[in-house]
Amino acid sequence: MADKVLIVDDDKSVIDILYKVIRSNGIEADLAHSGEEAIVMAGAEQYDLILLDINMHGIDGFEVIRILRERGYNIPIIVVSGRKEDYDMIFGLDIGADDYITKPFNPVTLGAKVKAMI
Repeated sequence: MADKVLIVDDDKSVIDILYKVIRSNGIEADLAHSGEEAIVMAGAEQYDLILLDINMHGIDGFEVIRILRERGYNIPIIVVSGRKEDYDMIFGLDIGADDYITKPFNPVTLGAKVKAMI
């Protein structure tokens, strides 16, 4: 079975870039445009990794992490966020994210981190 990533962001341009990075590394990807959609998809499909934005309408990325971890999902999560403050990064990692990358990001570095984490 091929590796599969769930990309979660409410910004279409960011989703397009993340999708291209993931697909260029030979990895399959599904797209979620909200935290609510991400939670449903994570429960319905088996993913090897989630790329997750924090700032989204409705349920934000921090709440998605909390919900998934409370439900016992151990899917690796890499936060990809424009929030660059140390306390955001520390908080995300404390509640269960496995890595935290700030936007703008280097696509090559992101691809390498995704492959290493999978």
